[in-house]
Amino acid sequence: MIESSNISLPSREMPWKQYYAKGYEDILAQEFPKETLWKFLERGILKDQDRHDALVYFGRRVSRSAFVQQVHLWGRVLKGMGVKEGDEILIFGPGVPEFIYIMLAADMVGALTNLPNLMTPPEGLESMVGNSRIAFVFDGLEKQMSQVLSRKQFETVVVVSATHSMGYPLKAIAAPWNNFKYYKERHRAKYLTADAAIRRFGNYSGPLEAPAVAGKTSYIFCSSGSSKKGVANQIGMSDSAMIAMFQNALAFNLTGNPFCEGTSSYCPLPPFVCTGYFVLVLAPLLRGMTVYLDPRISGKQFIRNVMSIRPQVTLIPGPIWVQFFEHVDDLIRKGKRPDLSFFRFPVMGGEGCTPEALRHMNELMQSCGSPVAVTSGYGLSETFSVCTVDYQPGVYDKDYSKRTISVGYAFPGTEVGIFDENGKELGFGKRGEVRVKTAAMTTGYIYDPELNAEKLKDGWLHTGDYGEIDRSGMLFVYGRMAQHILAPDGSTVYLFDISNELRQDEAVKNALVCLLEVKDGPAPLVAHIVLEDNVQEPEEQILLRLDKRMKKFLPEGLSIQGYRLEHGQLKSILVGKTDRHYYATLFSGYRIPRDGGIKEISFD
Repeated sequence: MIESSNISLPSREMPWKQYYAKGYEDILAQEFPKETLWKFLERGILKDQDRHDALVYFGRRVSRSAFVQQVHLWGRVLKGMGVKEGDEILIFGPGVPEFIYIMLAADMVGALTNLPNLMTPPEGLESMVGNSRIAFVFDGLEKQMSQVLSRKQFETVVVVSATHSMGYPLKAIAAPWNNFKYYKERHRAKYLTADAAIRRFGNYSGPLEAPAVAGKTSYIFCSSGSSKKGVANQIGMSDSAMIAMFQNALAFNLTGNPFCEGTSSYCPLPPFVCTGYFVLVLAPLLRGMTVYLDPRISGKQFIRNVMSIRPQVTLIPGPIWVQFFEHVDDLIRKGKRPDLSFFRFPVMGGEGCTPEALRHMNELMQSCGSPVAVTSGYGLSETFSVCTVDYQPGVYDKDYSKRTISVGYAFPGTEVGIFDENGKELGFGKRGEVRVKTAAMTTGYIYDPELNAEKLKDGWLHTGDYGEIDRSGMLFVYGRMAQHILAPDGSTVYLFDISNELRQDEAVKNALVCLLEVKDGPAPLVAHIVLEDNVQEPEEQILLRLDKRMKKFLPEGLSIQGYRLEHGQLKSILVGKTDRHYYATLFSGYRIPRDGGIKEISFD
């Protein structure tokens, strides 16, 4: 609850309104129809009248009318399978067209789509499949799901291949990717290919469209920012909340028109990443844009696709943007300055980068003709997508003075505040928990009333993220509040603050501080260090200096127990974020300054 005081509070003053374009209030004040997400989207998709393709997938183009036909086809398949309003289906796979069609078809027929995180270990999937009796699984991930899918609750498993929507001759060339023979031998009756499912169930001729039900959960996404024992929390979203996010986005789009009819977006992210699903697929489809889908996620693939597709809109975490601009640097060194004038809304989300890296990125964006800087943003599964965004066309000089980058101002229709541990809202420039309020809010954490009571209070989402808001309305997020250690004097020390302190050394390009996940005893505090390119200084001298810096920075009795030098980039997970679990389970290869020298140390 916000206490009455004379202190200037961001959620009261709302300085972020200065970034909104004229007319945004009219859009936010509109009464949008009470309908399903699919009905809302279908009307917008068909409004384009096939002037622009809906999808491009490995060169094969899908018109807008064909896109709608595919959704209706999969709607008939679902109804032919006996799926009723309120039933739950499971989708486990990357961003291939079939999964987009099936998700929207399920919404059309009134079913609930459950989208577990693809990075969930097999044992974690046991608790995530809910009441689904029908599963749609990518053929390269069936082994990961095999134990769960062997349950009697699953009557039918439709195996979808990456090649299903490819055109010839590429489809024939890529056919060896399909692994369906393996499934056919194991579960002949239970498993079907996508084609077999269409043949068997696609002739359903009864009614398809279900009415909208207020407050009904239509999708189950996963939260990447909060988890229990490494398994992401599942988030329920209703049609009305998702449509509210579209309303917010239409108000936002008045500034610079980033979602511009006739342009394109490039989506490398799987559909369980709901921010990517909204920003890169749904919003572009509504706005008459063409979506380029490619389920392959890597720095090299992102670079190739951006340079060949030249999309106006794309989104990827900071570590992959860093690789992209290293490529730009390399081209410039070779005398081949690239043309980046095609960008309208290049978004860094999910994970940021250092202020120094962002400064360099934006200098390159300006010098290579981009009309916009890299747009850092902050989004949550619990709010379906965007909470804040630093979108200012023509502005390249951002605030790089803090130890983290700004993730921008509150998205239209969204309120943001900073709160202390007692629930009191803090003023500008004060650090505390980031809380968010919006109509695009989750229906709740699935099967977790305790988490609902903890996270959803007084209309605010308690994000668990630690940040501050400056006088201009810009939000700075430092990291997860759970990433901390208690010093011997009882004070709380945040691991991201230690990482940021290490990054202040001129030889350090990046740093990650974590607690090792040892089985017994106190968790060792360790640092993973990436050095700047072409550092000439001896590593031993750098480690001695870093350790000396840590002794000054950390409270008495708390110290880094091992430093590990990493090469190139920190390792990433599937969606491009730094793999923190990987580094928390590396027990060897550390060094520590001792007695004027460097000692090798292991925590095995």
